[in-house]
Amino acid sequence: MSSPFALRIKRGLIKTCPACGKAPLFKAYLKVEPVCPHCGEDNGQHRVDDAASYFTVLLVGHLVLAPILLVEAFWLMPIWQSLAIVLPLMIAVTLIALPYIKGGVLGALSAAAVGSSKT
Repeated sequence: MSSPFALRIKRGLIKTCPACGKAPLFKAYLKVEPVCPHCGEDNGQHRVDDAASYFTVLLVGHLVLAPILLVEAFWLMPIWQSLAIVLPLMIAVTLIALPYIKGGVLGALSAAAVGSSKT
């Protein structure tokens, strides 16, 4: 059985409301739905700020850039070829991962807010 904290993070990671898991968390690419239309949870109160961007850059750096640097050590190619491969790949992975990571951070903030209100 997962904890309520983990459940809210999981719901955020799949871009649904951390409280109910039924309604979408975003009304646009990164624009949070301020109030959940299904359960009325105030999702607009949580400020993600730069946390999602930080975790996304950290993830992309480890998943994309580290293997590319390893390939560079064994296979010599012109810099323009490396950039032609690496830059679009990094941009694509970043843009795909950012909403999911923002949802996870929002889920963690939501779980923390619920946990602090119980004390």
